[in-house]
Amino acid sequence: MFSRFVLIFPFLLYALLSNGQEEPATVIPLYKEKVNKKTAVVRKTGKQQGVTLRAQVDDGYPNRPSDIEVGIIVPEIGWYVLETDALPEDMERLKKEDSTGRLTRYAYFQLGSTRLTKRIVYDSHSGSKQELGRFEITNKNQKLKIWLPQNLILNAICIKPYTPPKAPPEAEEYVPKVLPGKERPRLWVNSESLPMVRGRLQSSEHTQAWEKVKATALTPYPFHVDSEREMFYDEKLEQVIEKKAFYYLMTEDEAIGKEAVDLVAKYLSVLEFGNVRYGDITRELGRAIYTGSLVYDWCYPLIAAETKSILRKNLMRLVRDMEIGWPPFYGLESIINGHGNEAQICRDMLSWSLAVYDEEPEHYKYVSYTILEQLVPMRKFEYQSPRHNQGIDYGGYRFGWEMHAVWLYYRMLGYSVFDDNIKKMSDYWLYMRTPDGKMLRDGDMFNVQYSDGEGFYWKNPQTMLLCYAFSGDRMIKGEFYKQGGLPDNPVLFLLLNDPNLMPDYDLSSLPLTKDFGKILGSMVARTGWSIEKESGDVIAEIKGGGYHFGNHQHADAGALQIYHHGIQVGDLGLYLSYGSPYDFNFNKRSVAHSMMLVRDPNEPLLFRTKTNDGGTRFSQRFPRTVDEVLNDSWYHTGEIRASAFGPDPIRPSYSFFNVDLTAAYSAKVRAYSKSFLFLNLNRKDVPAAIILLDELETNSVDFEPYWQINTLEKPTIHPKGFVLKSEFQGKSGTTYVDMLKPKAMDRETIVHHGDSSAYVFGDFYQAKSRWSEAKGTRIMVRPNEKNIRSSYATVFQMTEESGAKLPVEFVEAENYYLFKLADRIVVMAKPDRYIDETIQIDVPVGREYELIFVGLKHGFWNAKNIVKNSSFNLNIMKDNHTASWKSTAGVIQLQPGRAYGAREGAY
Repeated sequence: MFSRFVLIFPFLLYALLSNGQEEPATVIPLYKEKVNKKTAVVRKTGKQQGVTLRAQVDDGYPNRPSDIEVGIIVPEIGWYVLETDALPEDMERLKKEDSTGRLTRYAYFQLGSTRLTKRIVYDSHSGSKQELGRFEITNKNQKLKIWLPQNLILNAICIKPYTPPKAPPEAEEYVPKVLPGKERPRLWVNSESLPMVRGRLQSSEHTQAWEKVKATALTPYPFHVDSEREMFYDEKLEQVIEKKAFYYLMTEDEAIGKEAVDLVAKYLSVLEFGNVRYGDITRELGRAIYTGSLVYDWCYPLIAAETKSILRKNLMRLVRDMEIGWPPFYGLESIINGHGNEAQICRDMLSWSLAVYDEEPEHYKYVSYTILEQLVPMRKFEYQSPRHNQGIDYGGYRFGWEMHAVWLYYRMLGYSVFDDNIKKMSDYWLYMRTPDGKMLRDGDMFNVQYSDGEGFYWKNPQTMLLCYAFSGDRMIKGEFYKQGGLPDNPVLFLLLNDPNLMPDYDLSSLPLTKDFGKILGSMVARTGWSIEKESGDVIAEIKGGGYHFGNHQHADAGALQIYHHGIQVGDLGLYLSYGSPYDFNFNKRSVAHSMMLVRDPNEPLLFRTKTNDGGTRFSQRFPRTVDEVLNDSWYHTGEIRASAFGPDPIRPSYSFFNVDLTAAYSAKVRAYSKSFLFLNLNRKDVPAAIILLDELETNSVDFEPYWQINTLEKPTIHPKGFVLKSEFQGKSGTTYVDMLKPKAMDRETIVHHGDSSAYVFGDFYQAKSRWSEAKGTRIMVRPNEKNIRSSYATVFQMTEESGAKLPVEFVEAENYYLFKLADRIVVMAKPDRYIDETIQIDVPVGREYELIFVGLKHGFWNAKNIVKNSSFNLNIMKDNHTASWKSTAGVIQLQPGRAYGAREGAY
């Protein structure tokens, strides 16, 4: 225990939590310490007393004695955490003077004879209580000097032992499956791939990037440091160091290599991030570690033993400050999700552990455990669905860092440690693209703030580079160049790009429909691949089934999106700040999406939510292992009952998706299934139609169901349904939404538009934003009569300009619906069942129709044209449950079973 356990302030009596362990804390009231009366004064505020700077004394750290001198007594030398409690004297004045929005005040500290350090003692995010960081106390009785800023009262210092994250027993006992070889380099190239990368420099495709590297590498970079003064990160300097180290790697020019070593040694010796936490500073911290690691590995023969030791010490100092901790097992972080699934481990710590492996092999043990034993098996499971659970923006960002780990292992070993399904992940960003240059919404979208202007084109070219270089996908390389290439990172481009792989800008050979599989159940269906902004292509997405992985993933199982000259049906949430009331009660929740809501007034609220939106279970938990996903029902959101498109696999005329979404909701829902049928009509006036079916059963008549779709422009409401509109680049589209069931007399329509669009069952969450989503429209339909069962049958027709919709014939049978639309006759099972009975339909005279049957029970069926007295047998496959063929006038009878003597298959 501490020998100096004095007055404990209630506001400072908290323990350092590290893997559930509590450590004692000592609080030192500063008014009792040695105060420099020439510069500071003790002042009482309420029940507390603190120390503040005199008005005539200059702010910050002048050349003067310290304002406060604190005597720190500890039982053991070692690492400790220091914290402060402080409060501005004149908050209103500070707010007026602040232009950053962070309202930050700094003080300077010096522990013993160590270098002076600048730390935050108050900001608008953490307020009065600030953790200054970890300090190494080398004497049991040590002095801490403090220089105060103006307009701040510093009340107390809290000191407690630093307890690093505890590695799980499996990590402690882990023997890495793969090890770095004894040869160098190890990062990005090895002795076999180095000649290949050098040889590619002669390619004309590499000329511009290589000239950029040479221009920087061959220009001397004056950099002088004062060892007594720390400095904040310098991204430009880091880029210079990287280019010089790479130039040495490529040319073996020792003068340039030695300059890179000298620069990085000086830089890391004075680099200090203090206790800055705003802006996810661990990303900048990690980049410094990565830069130092590159130099350590690439310039290894040029580094003196003493310099290597100093570099390793400074790199370790920085690693300890990473958000995921060291060892990388901080309880709230993980390599599977969150910030831990970014550069921290997959690039920064992996590069560092490989670079210093010869001298400090234990670091690689921990890093390789997290990647090989945690990340690799989890992604092998998840990436059976080639889309990212964190959505378009965060998925693109985080997946790019995973690809760093893929490449670092691949180049070091000569083979991949990740499953090959990772090569198809980039399909996700192809299929979600809309002609306006944006993307269909998925997850928290931070890129929306950059999407102004006609020239906007969503991009993450670094991730595209990592993907196409690994998979050899020419279309992704074409996408890389469409996104502008990577002019600001020529080193990575030169390390990975294969000049012999020609980019392909034509996507027309890809199937228009993508079934994303059962882990992240969803389907995207398109009418074309046009990249013209005035394109009339329709793109639609349906979600549901599989698993939920938390964090930036939304509660949107069952959500529908439709793009046609802009968003016609979609999401209204905006990602403005993580975890805010608006974020947790609207943006991430079902109510912001076009999907079914079921209101149970007694449904418990979880994860800091305040509003019952009636949606699917909102989750901020994420699974860390495959076993946890499969065995904890919390993560399960439903089962895909059928998914199919055809008959042409490239340009399908229909795309069908049927899912049981019961598991996505709490026990308020007894059963809920949904069917989506996208019809590519091959017409200019009405390019596509969608049939959407919902079959819901709740556990109480008092639970209110709401069928909901969201749109950006104010819709027109009419007895048959709704008319939605959108316009982009002078071209407009209209979506006619005809609700065939429940009928107009049996339903009530509620519309929330404009400022009230985020009005959620009595609670109001307004987004302060100029984006259309902030003032969109939610259309909610509920049955007039209370019943535990409710059924919905809706037809969406997307038309050009204000063109007329097509007539729709609709018949309901006990187990299916019959639709006639354009040249299609559709028999569609009700979404909670499969058809297992004889069906008879009349094909009208005068034209050829495509007959589409979806939701058939798997097994043999016989189709007979009674008029022509001909028949054929069909084998309906499980998970597909569809059949289609073209027919002219006749009476078609489809019945279960195979008929003797009939031909096999429709042809």
